[in-house]
Amino acid sequence: MAISDKQKQKKLLKKKQKRTAAVKATKVWATNISPANCANLPLNDCIVPSNLFELGIGEVFISRQLPDGNLAVSAFIVDVFCLGVKNALFSVMSGEEYENMKEAIVGSGRELESIQANCAKKLLEGAVEYAKELGFSSHDYYKKALPLFGNIAASDCAVHYTYGKEGKPFYMRGPNESIRDAEKITATLRKKLGDEGFHYLIGLDDTAFE
Repeated sequence: MAISDKQKQKKLLKKKQKRTAAVKATKVWATNISPANCANLPLNDCIVPSNLFELGIGEVFISRQLPDGNLAVSAFIVDVFCLGVKNALFSVMSGEEYENMKEAIVGSGRELESIQANCAKKLLEGAVEYAKELGFSSHDYYKKALPLFGNIAASDCAVHYTYGKEGKPFYMRGPNESIRDAEKITATLRKKLGDEGFHYLIGLDDTAFE
């Protein structure tokens, strides 16, 4: 039976209404994006540098797929030798932007590898706790970015992570830390552990201490 013009118009109207509703839903979603309300979305990936515990510092990423095709990404700069999470952020980006970011990291000489999300969370929480025991607080945004892990349990990871280097904390001054910052950090370590309880490196232009 042929479809009448009236029926055709009715079907077209329904399709238009569905598209309009989808656009509105996407706009509402976009205005409410946060790590917490993205926590139940499909996991895209979770990655870390393959030699993180050799370098001592590196990135930890967790990403989830948004309904519009973009990615919700929480990123952490973690110092597994001493200071825990030094920086953290949450961002929404396209898949292409995310891949370009990873390629830039690989281009700088670091290899990335996939990791189970529960192990990534365990790695981060362990680094934060290690730093706390030494007297250091992690970056202010750490607790805001972490909820993207959702109900993933770190306790489900069987991997054991050992922090510090050769059995002791090892502080390396980063590019955003002044000599004064470094002096404060080493003073905190000295007060906690004594002169022989840690290693540190102020920088190539300064005196190295062990």
